[in-house]
Amino acid sequence: MGVPERLTVAVGLLELRPEDRVLEIGCGRGVAAGLILERLPRGEYVGLDRSEVAVAAASERNAEAVSGGRATFVHTALADADPEALGRFDKILAVDVNVFWTGPATQELELVTRLLHPSGSLVLCYVPSDPAQVAKAKGLLLTHLSDAGFIATATTHALADDASLLAVVGAVAQLPGG
Repeated sequence: MGVPERLTVAVGLLELRPEDRVLEIGCGRGVAAGLILERLPRGEYVGLDRSEVAVAAASERNAEAVSGGRATFVHTALADADPEALGRFDKILAVDVNVFWTGPATQELELVTRLLHPSGSLVLCYVPSDPAQVAKAKGLLLTHLSDAGFIATATTHALADDASLLAVVGAVAQLPGG
């Protein structure tokens, strides 16, 4: 089975550097992790998922990176993650993680703010099953991120199967002199 196009596009939007430290929220079975790890010869990847089965599958799929200390998979919901244990990240990715647009995600975005390096970026990607949801999701995501102190932009990417990938890229707004 090939890599879903939405994951290839999402990982490309991260604009990874070889030494980046990357967090993936909702890592699933570790498919995007594999794409990310290919681009991180000196970096580190951490994947979170609330499914124990998914975390086990992701760890198995990326066993070489796990045994080499380049990848870690954690069974937890984002809201329950320990920021002290996780540390700071240069890039944070979430693909089809609905919490960010179905509600204000106040607790989750507060945690992301703590986890994201001041110069880092957050990339949220969605492929809504209903194309009419793209505009709604875009508006909600931009509002939720702005309310949480992010500066964000949204783009739409056409996929081969006539679907649209909505990508919202954000950074924590920096105070003058900060």
